[in-house]
Amino acid sequence: MNQVSEAGSFLLLFATGAIPAVVGLVIVAIARPIARRLPTSPAAEFVPPPGDLIMHGLAVRSERRLVSAAITRLALSGRVRVLAPRGEHGPVAIEARPGTGLGPDDHFFLQTLRPQRMRPRQQRRYLAALHEVGIRVERYEDAPDVSFLRGPGAFRRIQRRQLSAYIDRARSRAKSSGIARRTSGSVHLYLLSLLFLASAVAALLMAIGSMVNGVTWGVIGAPLGVAAMFWVLTLSPPPIMRFTPEGQQMRQRLSGLRDYMRLAEQDRMRILQSPQGALRTPAGELTPGGRALGLRPEPTAGDAVAQSDLDRFVLVERLLPYAILFRQEREWQREFEHLGGAVDFSQNMRVLGTTLEGIMAVLEVLAAVGQVLRGIGAIFSFVGRVG
Repeated sequence: MNQVSEAGSFLLLFATGAIPAVVGLVIVAIARPIARRLPTSPAAEFVPPPGDLIMHGLAVRSERRLVSAAITRLALSGRVRVLAPRGEHGPVAIEARPGTGLGPDDHFFLQTLRPQRMRPRQQRRYLAALHEVGIRVERYEDAPDVSFLRGPGAFRRIQRRQLSAYIDRARSRAKSSGIARRTSGSVHLYLLSLLFLASAVAALLMAIGSMVNGVTWGVIGAPLGVAAMFWVLTLSPPPIMRFTPEGQQMRQRLSGLRDYMRLAEQDRMRILQSPQGALRTPAGELTPGGRALGLRPEPTAGDAVAQSDLDRFVLVERLLPYAILFRQEREWQREFEHLGGAVDFSQNMRVLGTTLEGIMAVLEVLAAVGQVLRGIGAIFSFVGRVG
């Protein structure tokens, strides 16, 4: 009889954790294609539309990859230096390089990655982290502008709060500029958060019951269902922004850019060699596409073939941040290395991308659960006032 009771308790515990997780995976499977869908573009484009990278990232709903793409853009332009280990472990940091043209928006973005004021204990922790990456200073005031993304110098709680505020501000800017509508689709996040809270409450009750009855495996197994549901939450897309006709035009052009970046390398070369897709005229002057990419007006190589390779390298370099937004960074990093880009840079970008996507996923999960908790609190408060 006792064995039957234990078997029933095990099945109940399994159902408590598995059923919400399976339902959550179904919700994610429905929401992700909706979030990633872009309008069809009439033609492939190799030039991004007007606007900055942050707005483009929001337009293609790649908020989780936005920070990694922004840092890659700064690193490619030489305005920041990425400090990353050779392997998969160790601290990851970025160092702002003074005198390289960092603008107010760049400084504002970098400030979200570290505390603005540090207490003495935080300063000691920060200096120890600097020593770990080979920067030795004795006083906090003498330290260079380095922000840690992984390791003891990364202040994760502060980063999450400041990055969340930065993304929210960017979303507000998209709405005020007429690109996005005022409301976003967050139904999937609310449903997943409610499932998470329900599984957490059920797991707590099961753990208490297991402790009372002396069932050790129940106490250990109850949190596993909560962990599984939290993992499902990390797979979910962020709030799905809705766009105005102007925003849809931007998304259509970004869809054309994504189509171009999905082409095989030989097909992309054929586009660049065609009259419509060339970066320079036969006389060596820039086309509108070449000007939009920021190529130098005067040829800098000795012959047309060498200049074509140089211009193609600049194109790949300019589009690397967009490869991150479109989840094509591995293929484009390989082409970047093939054209002469630094292998160390590509390796640092891979480490950076993995680190930042994890940070952004946790940030969005905590924000969604926090929204649901505030909503539940508001409902209870309303019921209490009515009662």
